[in-house]
Amino acid sequence: MDLTPSTREEMAATLREASTAGRVVDIRGAGLHARRGRPFTADEVISTRGLTRLVDHVPDDMTITVEGGMTVQDVQGAAAEHRQGWPQAPTEPGATVGGVLAAAVSGRRRLRYGPIRDSLLEVVVATGDGRIVKGGGRTVKTVTGYDLPRLLTGSLGTLGVIVQATLRLWPLPMAETWFHATGDDAAMLALGQQVIADLHRPTAIVALPGALHVCLTGVPDDVVAPPGMQPGGEPHGPVGAGLVQVGVPPVALPALARRLAADGRDYDAWLGTGICHVAVASAGEVAAVRDLAALHGGHAQVIDGDDALRADPFGPPPPGADIMRRIKGAFDPAGILCPGRFAGAEAVPA
Repeated sequence: MDLTPSTREEMAATLREASTAGRVVDIRGAGLHARRGRPFTADEVISTRGLTRLVDHVPDDMTITVEGGMTVQDVQGAAAEHRQGWPQAPTEPGATVGGVLAAAVSGRRRLRYGPIRDSLLEVVVATGDGRIVKGGGRTVKTVTGYDLPRLLTGSLGTLGVIVQATLRLWPLPMAETWFHATGDDAAMLALGQQVIADLHRPTAIVALPGALHVCLTGVPDDVVAPPGMQPGGEPHGPVGAGLVQVGVPPVALPALARRLAADGRDYDAWLGTGICHVAVASAGEVAAVRDLAALHGGHAQVIDGDDALRADPFGPPPPGADIMRRIKGAFDPAGILCPGRFAGAEAVPA
């Protein structure tokens, strides 16, 4: 059964009924992250696409408040009317605000502007048992208490449905250009590290097999090609049957990328951030990438793939698994919300 509540109150009532009846619920925005976590069967799919209103935009404060089902594209369009933007957000067509926040998906401009969680000032969530809870504040000075915005960012719909969010905006840059170079993997990674050392606050540095892409923003006189590079478009990410996201200390990312290149893997490494995406085709390849991540002081999780690839999407239980389970119980006492996406859950034997 697919349900599309059109107000936060309807969303809360729908979740309350599902919780009372013990019906397992899947939460969907655009569905771009539907293949995260372990496979699970839902009795109901609840969509946020009925929650698309622009609640408030205060250009002088550089904040915008929107409902969770509003698309990122619409947010950018509304903000652009005042020469503002949301640079931390990704650029996938159709992505919704709630989906981006719930999946903690930062765009490639993270190196300059920070992760997506830093842009979330206030969040309103409908919990699994039908309560409406607010955390944070529309201005930093009003924020007190538990940091609910950070808790909800990356929760993958396992704690509640994000029905409203207040976001911090940035001025649109006067100029922005992507530059690229091609060559030996080691040379491209060395060039990327040189760009980090030489340039003040590059916007993005993305290393791919045999290529390097750099994005610069600022005044036109400052947006010039680094030595050995020329203007080009934004790169595409790795393509495969599945996708693994690796997180390592930023200083370790070049070494990880060199190992991936030596193994012939398709990847994109966001230099300076520690983030790398790797294409995989089997559970064995997932395990191999996870071993490499651990070797470099990091972790890896499957963010897209078929059921076989997602049998063990999160890897070893996180150190705070017990705390995660207690928080899950407070927000979703009946355990109906997206059980397969809860990283603190016990793995289900095959």
